[in-house]
Amino acid sequence: MGTGILGTRATLVADVNLILQVAMLIVLLFAVLQAKRGNLKLHRMLMTTVVIAGAMAIIAIMNPAFFRSLPYALSHRGDPGPRVLWPHVIVGAVAEVMGICTVIASKGEISSEFVRERNLKWPMRITAFLWTVSLVVGIMVYRVRYM
Repeated sequence: MGTGILGTRATLVADVNLILQVAMLIVLLFAVLQAKRGNLKLHRMLMTTVVIAGAMAIIAIMNPAFFRSLPYALSHRGDPGPRVLWPHVIVGAVAEVMGICTVIASKGEISSEFVRERNLKWPMRITAFLWTVSLVVGIMVYRVRYM
């Protein structure tokens, strides 16, 4: 057994990261609901929080784990771990960069008219989709590595 809290071989840090990512998905879904209800200020605050939390998790947890596993991933490309790791890294990086760009593009002001003028609706949707795909593939990475 691992030292984590989910009953796998994962470390506590890996388990906490997985829980954090699922919590971020819940916040993302709640933020989308707020946008649909017209509460765009709360939507922006929640999405900014998710983007910042994602960046912190990438820097503090995922990057160190990635660089620890990089030699194995490069030398064993056909193994299940590296085959799910690379899509997770690429899609997750694109989603995070798009999230940062979208938050910056909103510049603290957000209204339905502003979103339409800046054409932010589709980048937001694409970012949410890519982030969700990255999370699903990240869960696959967790499963392959620790279960």
